[in-house]
Amino acid sequence: TQEKDDESDKRFHKTTQLTYQIYIDIPKVNNFLYFAFLIQLTFNLVVVFLTEAGHTNFYGFKKFFFDDEESIPTYFSAINLLFAGILLALITNLKSKVNDPFTMRWKILSILFILLSIDEIAGFHEMTIDPMVRVYQLSGYMRFPWVILGLIFMTGFSLYYFQFLKALPRPYIKGFFYSCLIFLSGSIGLEIISAKIFISLEQSPKDLMYNIVTTLEESCEMIGIIMFINVLLSYLKSMKIPINFYFK
Repeated sequence: TQEKDDESDKRFHKTTQLTYQIYIDIPKVNNFLYFAFLIQLTFNLVVVFLTEAGHTNFYGFKKFFFDDEESIPTYFSAINLLFAGILLALITNLKSKVNDPFTMRWKILSILFILLSIDEIAGFHEMTIDPMVRVYQLSGYMRFPWVILGLIFMTGFSLYYFQFLKALPRPYIKGFFYSCLIFLSGSIGLEIISAKIFISLEQSPKDLMYNIVTTLEESCEMIGIIMFINVLLSYLKSMKIPINFYFK
């Protein structure tokens, strides 16, 4: 019996010494995310078309409608934001090992994207709308007043991250800048336009122009996040540092 136990222990230790490697094919990840986006965009446009044609039965496509909070696109965006946050956390950990002067900025970015992921599902930013509208009597372009807070935040954020951005290799400066620009064009720029043509919670989803603007808005947000994920994966690859996960 003792010999059998010893042999079993040896096999166990040999097994635990095996190294399992996970390969991430960046182009495949990128293509998958864009394909998933295009599928959702197509189904969203089906809902817009059916709405404009006067139909009330959307045959299940309504769960792909971009302007619905409880929808597959919302879930998709939340997952992508969380994925970006995890990649940023990995970079933060690697930067801390070499005492990089911008480690804290990487960490803040990671926390920010995780919070954005939570907000995408919970919709905390929308809780600011009604109180601010009532207090400040806002309308028109400022009908969704959280964009004011967003603009203030982004101004301070841009100043704080200016040196961080300058220190990045040139290809990644462009990647960070363009992905951020596209994301903000939707989340703030087109959000302001949709606020101007907003009618009511009941009537706006039936208005063609409003649906077109919100489709462009959500598309910019999704594309911006996907671009950013691609930049982060490429940046991790460029660091050429093996990443090992240990559990204890």
